[in-house]
Amino acid sequence: MNIEEVTAAGVEILHLLQDYHRPPAHREMLIDPILYAFMKGRFGAVTRQHHVSVYGSQKPKRIDFRVGGTNPSVMELAVRSPLGSGSLLGGPNTSELRKLCKVSTTQAKLRVLLLIDLYTNHYTKGDLQASYDVVHAGPGKFKRCPVRVVYVHMNNRFNFCWSPYK
Repeated sequence: MNIEEVTAAGVEILHLLQDYHRPPAHREMLIDPILYAFMKGRFGAVTRQHHVSVYGSQKPKRIDFRVGGTNPSVMELAVRSPLGSGSLLGGPNTSELRKLCKVSTTQAKLRVLLLIDLYTNHYTKGDLQASYDVVHAGPGKFKRCPVRVVYVHMNNRFNFCWSPYK
């Protein structure tokens, strides 16, 4: 899985949701099964709720998706509803970024936070990236890896790299 394929998956989900008169798009957990089915059909070796150990945590954290194969990837999903909210900004996604950046390179070569925006107005790359620049990976001695943030809206799509070393 690469960035172009993740972006294409996000765009396809937006198109699939438009086929519904009343789309199931008000919460992330209603879009999650649609994305899982799409990815399972496209990539095959997809697992949900992949466990990752986090320093200082009693039990492992869960990441939404892991795509296996010779170039494994992990992905978290965040959705902004048609009613709007700040759920795609950096602050609300701190825990997702921290989980993703702690996945070792043996478990995943690519770490992606997929942001699907269903609101009428879209974010600009500068505004969204600025909200992620202030987020850090947290304290502790552990290896941190960068995370690719992929934003998908019907009228705008872009991606940028979030560095855990800011």
